[in-house]
Amino acid sequence: MTSIEAAIIKLLRKSGPCRLDDVVTYLPNHSWGEVFGAIDRMSRDGQVLLRQSGYSTYQVALHSRVL
Repeated sequence: MTSIEAAIIKLLRKSGPCRLDDVVTYLPNHSWGEVFGAIDRMSRDGQVLLRQSGYSTYQVALHSRVL
């Protein structure tokens, strides 16, 4: 697990599901692309759930087995 992935899991454990933009804001030392890439990998690995909640709004949540 990379440090960015660990930070994303830490945030989601603390705050619960949140918008992708909020995750990016929480990680100011990483670009939007880096954060999205990490979330994409984590989604494919089954660690997080990524779902569209609006036209251009996405929600990120921990998968129940990661809680």
